[in-house]
Amino acid sequence: MIILDIKSIREARITLSLISLNIILFFTLNNPIYEDYFYNLVLINSNVIDQIEIWRLLTSMFMHGDLNHLISNMFGLLIFGAYIEQTFSKIKYLFIYVISGLIGNLFTLILYPSYVISFGASGALFGIIGVVVVIIYIEGDRFFLILATLYLLYFIASSFGPGINLWAHLFGLASGSIFALINRFLENKKLKE
Repeated sequence: MIILDIKSIREARITLSLISLNIILFFTLNNPIYEDYFYNLVLINSNVIDQIEIWRLLTSMFMHGDLNHLISNMFGLLIFGAYIEQTFSKIKYLFIYVISGLIGNLFTLILYPSYVISFGASGALFGIIGVVVVIIYIEGDRFFLILATLYLLYFIASSFGPGINLWAHLFGLASGSIFALINRFLENKKLKE
C-alpha cells in the first residue's frame, strides 16, 4: 500500500516541476502582451496538418485557458502524479505523462475538425489517472480507488461539456491504463524467470 503524505509530495520532484512549468507558462502567456506566443503553442489542428507544426502536439499540454482549468489539472497532477512518482522510475513517469498527452492530442487531430483549437494537461493527466486506477485496482487500495474513481468520474462527466476535449481525455486515459497493464505483465513475467 502506498501512503500519500506531505513528505511524499515534497519528494515528488518531477510532479512539482511539471506543476511549476504549467503555472509559470500560464501566468506568463495568459497576458495580452504574450498572446501571440500562446497561440503559437496551442494545438490548432489546421496548423499541424497544413503547416506541419508538429511541436503543437507537445507544447499544448502545458497551456491552460483560465485559472479553473489550470487549478483542476494541477490538483489532479499533484495527487496522482505524486502517487505515480513513488511507484515508477522518473523516466517511466515522464514517459507516461508525455505519451498519454501526445496520444490524446493525436486523436484530437484525427477526430476533431481542422478548425479546432485545443490545449491543457488533461490528456497527460488522464494517462496518469489511468495508471493509478489500474495499480490501485490490482493492489486493492480501496481509499485511493475511491478517490481516483470519483476524480475520474468528475473529469469524464465534465468532458462532455462545451469546449472540452473529450478525445484527449479518453485516449489519454486509455494509454495510461494500457501502459500500467503492460508494465504489470512485464513485471510478472520477470518474476517468473
